[in-house]
Amino acid sequence: MNVPKLRRSFSFKRLLRHGRAEVRRSLQARTVALTVILTLAVAIVFSMVSMVSVRASLLTQITSQSRADYSNMVQQAQTSLDAADVSATVQIQQLVNDLASTLQSDGSSNLVGVYLWSRDTSSPRSIIPVSTEPSYESLISDDLRSAVASDVDDNIFYQPVNLPMESGGGLPGSGTPGAALGTTLEFGVAGNLEFFAIYSYTLQEQSLMQIQLNLLAICALLAIAVGVVMWMVIRGIVRPIEYVASAAETLASGDLDTRVDVNRKDEIGVLQRSFNAMADSLNQKIDELEEASVSQKRFVSDVSHELRTPVTTMRMASDLLEMKKDEFDPSARRTVELLSGQINRFQDLLADLLEISRYDAGYAALDLVETDVREPIETAVDQVTGIAQAKQVPLHVYLPNVQVLARIDSRRVIRIVRNLLANAVDFAEDRPVEVRVAANRKAVVISVRDYGVGIEKDKVAHVFDRFWRGDPSRSRVTGGTGLGLSIAMTDALLHQGTIRVRSELGEGTWFLVVLPRNPDTGHVADADLPVDFASAQPDVLRVVGGFGVAQSHAAGATEPLEVRRDVEELTARSDDGE
Repeated sequence: MNVPKLRRSFSFKRLLRHGRAEVRRSLQARTVALTVILTLAVAIVFSMVSMVSVRASLLTQITSQSRADYSNMVQQAQTSLDAADVSATVQIQQLVNDLASTLQSDGSSNLVGVYLWSRDTSSPRSIIPVSTEPSYESLISDDLRSAVASDVDDNIFYQPVNLPMESGGGLPGSGTPGAALGTTLEFGVAGNLEFFAIYSYTLQEQSLMQIQLNLLAICALLAIAVGVVMWMVIRGIVRPIEYVASAAETLASGDLDTRVDVNRKDEIGVLQRSFNAMADSLNQKIDELEEASVSQKRFVSDVSHELRTPVTTMRMASDLLEMKKDEFDPSARRTVELLSGQINRFQDLLADLLEISRYDAGYAALDLVETDVREPIETAVDQVTGIAQAKQVPLHVYLPNVQVLARIDSRRVIRIVRNLLANAVDFAEDRPVEVRVAANRKAVVISVRDYGVGIEKDKVAHVFDRFWRGDPSRSRVTGGTGLGLSIAMTDALLHQGTIRVRSELGEGTWFLVVLPRNPDTGHVADADLPVDFASAQPDVLRVVGGFGVAQSHAAGATEPLEVRRDVEELTARSDDGE
């Protein structure tokens, strides 16, 4: 069955809406539109002023012509009346009739009608009123007739009139402009005669209308011509700028070899040359930075490896002194303890630097084994328990009471959780630190939350920067290297995961470690996570989803099957182990 295609009907509103959108979006369209509007406005104002002037001049001219033609008819009519030799009423009436016909035929082309009637209608020899166009007789107003009737100096009176349209239609007061003229003729036998003539200005009005149409057409053509010229001029400016903008976007996307053709010698050419110079300079700076970065990474790696031997020697010497410190006096014993602590911190720093250098060099690799995620978390918690006890920070650990299997590198996951816990304990301000786990078929999310001092909103994005310290003035018991969180993020990225953080001053900091259950499948979409932060704002401490292990394949169907281990349990286990 053939379905007829529906043709989209023309809509002026849709066209206007599209035009307004184009004007807002395009500098070229906006400039052309403003130029055309201004050109039209100036042309219309000029045309209106010109039409007023032309109309006034033409009206003056046609009025003068009508007066001159009427004066000639008055002279002709007076001559004919003076030369007439009639006495009978019939002869007088016939003479007046013939005179009206002669004046009508000999008059100008715009003469509409001639009207003659006696001034004194009570005279026995008064004539019957004569008119060559009776339909327009009503245009001779009573005021004009009164003025002519009362005149004794043979003056000519003029009055503008409006001739009705031949079709009889039109608005009230509409029609063709014209004029009515009147005066008195002396006719001794029948008394004085009132002589009126009506002239039409139809031809002149048509000429004015034609001039107006021509002016409107000229205005439209002028506006179109100016618009086209302006469009071409602006196009010649905008198109090279668009090329430069496109090249800038390509350059920003990473193609550092992008350049623009320099084909102009004006200001646009200066822009093109400046862009190419900027791109060359940027490319050179990036090359220099890359070389410096490579050199820096190589230096860190080399130094880290070179320092391992002397640090190992120092470690051995420190251990020897540590074994015999009881033989020393209290001052020397304290010195040995400080030395041992600083060497431990130096070893940790070297280990972190080596790990970072391996990652930068691309040598870091995962040892993936299917493991119960609870085991590395418990190991990390056990490693941080001593620090938490020293700072009197309670550790609350909530783990599922069922296995949470995932392919992970246990060593790296332990390091992630340990670094996050050490950071949380360091800034907890004697308040508890919570560890939770959420899991579904695709991902595992490890939550580390403290209720300590928190981080300023504008500094949250820097927590994973190398050697960045949230508060450099704080005294740290753990003696951290400033690389812990950076290494934790690196380990998470190797697992195709990430670490997300939210923090608020006075409310604490919250980390979510997102790990796919199988890193080979790649990143897990946010919609497939068992739990996630509710807002992208860095200071909103709310999550959506639920902790525990999902018991249903339906999205969001999680049941918190958890077992709590608090700091007292950890303390007891630690004491038993010692």
